[in-house]
Amino acid sequence: MLQRPIRRLSTLSSSPDMKVHVVPMTGRLAYIWHHAVQPHINRNYRHAAEGLDSTSVRADVGWNWVHWLHLAGLHNLTRLAGGHGPAWAMSLVVDTGETGAFPIGMLTTVPQLNCTVLEERRDRGFGWFLADAPKEVYDELKVPAAKGVAMALLDSGIQAALESGQDGTFLLHAAPEGGEKLLRFYEQKVGMQRLSIDAPAITRIFRRRGSDEYFHFDDVVARAFSARFDAFR
Repeated sequence: MLQRPIRRLSTLSSSPDMKVHVVPMTGRLAYIWHHAVQPHINRNYRHAAEGLDSTSVRADVGWNWVHWLHLAGLHNLTRLAGGHGPAWAMSLVVDTGETGAFPIGMLTTVPQLNCTVLEERRDRGFGWFLADAPKEVYDELKVPAAKGVAMALLDSGIQAALESGQDGTFLLHAAPEGGEKLLRFYEQKVGMQRLSIDAPAITRIFRRRGSDEYFHFDDVVARAFSARFDAFR
């Protein structure tokens, strides 16, 4: 699906690197996630709330990836009205042998979203929905947990934008249900710039509020971020 995908990731143990594949998200992969991964998320994690331990917080509690896949398809039917490019839906999978590919990461992205950031309206890569499998899934698979799956998904979004003729400029929305933990991840660990609360609406019809929930990579920083993974391609 990508010309320069990440093909392996380190693990949280002394085991060798884990082989991974970035593939188009299919209905089957979305179904597997909904029935074999999402229940672990819904059962063991909560949306951010005052007094809640951040280790038990996830923004994607209650998500439905079958629905998100259909939403990407709906975007592709209506995208021309907003001047956008098509949405891509991708899964980061591992080979589980006889049971085939199993998703450990899910991403929908729009490599050419016509949007306004920092007073400039232009096409940018946009990370729409993103989720990585929790540790409970690896325990069930009886394999070491992969490191940096969310980072690898962000890289996949940037690569999709580059391969669609864009520069590395990239935007994403941090769901408020992820709380301060998610904001710190994008700002401090990933190195993205958070937009101000009084920034212009991102797009003309949707995404008109909550501008401070969005994070932005310029081209230089995005390419530097992706360069971290060149040894894993």
